[in-house]
This record gives sequence, C-alpha cells and structure tokens, in this order.
Amino acid sequence: MAVSEKAINFLQGSLERGRPIPGQSLTNSPEQPYNWEQPPEFTNPREGMLEVFNTLIQEDSLLNILNALDNGVGVIDLASITLYTGFLEGKWNPDLMMLLMEPTMYMVMALAEKAEIDYVLEAGDDVTKSEMSPDDQLKEINSGVKSLQQLQRKAAGKVNESSVPAEVRQVIEETEIPESLLNKRESKQNNLLDKEE
Repeated sequence: MAVSEKAINFLQGSLERGRPIPGQSLTNSPEQPYNWEQPPEFTNPREGMLEVFNTLIQEDSLLNILNALDNGVGVIDLASITLYTGFLEGKWNPDLMMLLMEPTMYMVMALAEKAEIDYVLEAGDDVTKSEMSPDDQLKEINSGVKSLQQLQRKAAGKVNESSVPAEVRQVIEETEIPESLLNKRESKQNNLLDKEE
C-alpha cells in the first residue's frame, strides 16, 4: 500500500505544529495510563462538591477566579475549566463532572457576591442595556402585545375540549364566580388619599 504525498505532508505538518499523530493515543503503554483512564477518585456527588469547594477557596485559585470574574470572564467558563481540570487529574468521570456543573457555578457566583464583584454568566453577556427613547419603548411594547394577542388567538383555536375530562368541565360550568374583592373595595372608597378628614 502506497502512502500518498498528501498524507506525508499532513503528518509532517502535524508534527511541526506539535499535534499528535492520529492514533498515537492507542500506542500508549497500558502500564502508564492517563489519569482519566483510571477509576476516578470521587464517585459521590457530595464528596465531589466538597473537593471543588476546597479547590476554589485555595488562596491562589480564589484570587485568580476573582480577578477573572472582575475582568468579565463568565461563571460558566470558570466552572467548566475547574471541572475539566479535575477530570484530567482523574478526580471524577465525565458524568460526575456534568452533575457538578450547576453547584460549581453557584459556588463561583457566591464567591463573586462575597467579594462584591459584578459577574456575568457567560463571557460577552452585556449587562447594561442601551437606553431607548420613549417612542421606541412604546413601539416595542405594542409590537410585543400584538405578538402575544396573535399567539393567544392561535392557541385558543387549538384547544381541544376532549383534553379536559368531562367531570372537570361539569364542575367548571357549575362553579359560580363571586364578585371580586377588588370591586367590593373600590365601591366603598377609591383609595386612602380620597378619604375625607
């Protein structure tokens, strides 16, 4: 089987860039597996959360995390980096890593709030909204109301009477709706400012 010149150039380019040769991981010695190829150190989510918390509150880690949050790095990114590093170190498997994502995000947010740092969930989230003129605001509200009304009409046309049990429909039809408390109150007096002294 002849090796093409294109394949040779690909391998040479990969080696020059420091990339592994395709299939190289399959040639590693079984006596020296990577950390993630061995049984994980933690299999219990609670124990994993405590390990993550201990990692986050170490002085060096804490300063780096707070600096990153202050510079606009997202909470999701920091949690992902922390958990992926633990996976590479063999602390947990990918399943436990995914289970730890939400608690880790909450821990990072709690540390940011404790340090009084405004954080973003994802890098690139724009916290500040641009100011709109009152006319533009009114147009946007009206547009939203029209869209909502269209959705309501469309949804009302799709309601199937058979989706509600007959007993429930009968109880709804027999139920008398009392006059609302708000109407009773308004009939007595409009508000506290209208009281005469």
